[in-house]
Amino acid sequence: MKSAVIQECYINCWYSIEKIVNMILQSLRLNFRPCTNTDVPLLLRHWTEPLVRRYLFDDRITDSETVEKFVTSSTACFEEYGHGLWLITSKTDNQFQGVCGLWEGNQEKAELLYSMDRLYWGQGLATESTQCVLNYGFNIVGLQEITATVDKPNTQSINVLEKLGMFLQQEQQVNNHPILNYSLTKSDYLKNQALTIF
Repeated sequence: MKSAVIQECYINCWYSIEKIVNMILQSLRLNFRPCTNTDVPLLLRHWTEPLVRRYLFDDRITDSETVEKFVTSSTACFEEYGHGLWLITSKTDNQFQGVCGLWEGNQEKAELLYSMDRLYWGQGLATESTQCVLNYGFNIVGLQEITATVDKPNTQSINVLEKLGMFLQQEQQVNNHPILNYSLTKSDYLKNQALTIF
């Protein structure tokens, strides 16, 4: 980073050195903060909502222990790699909007994950939040590749990934479900951003 002032990035995602230390991000309409143990009840309600969980956890109803493990793993990921799962809230009223993040991986590669509260579907928030996280991953953390997996029937998420410029790499069967594997390299991401500028 060249300065301590807040930087406006290509996709309206802002950071400052102070905020990055706390892993706090902002986009045009959203605030991002790392998930913590106090968020477990909220995440449990969110991830067990039928329309949300449809393409998560193979549509299984998850439990509090599983959610706690996710949060613990996310915290460790933040500490080791500088990325994990962020809780997303609205800038206007601080209402919960969903979760978005970069999961596990290493210093070179991570997987994009997100889930949005069904009350806010269709407002472009999935695209806005994932753009912000991709920008952070490539430009701040220095990742070289970000991947994503999506159920083939989940056309809404497929549209989001393709808006991000991600490329379909493979289709496979996982637990009798057709799964699509997408990927985006840093070089392709930067090319896409250069095209949007001009």
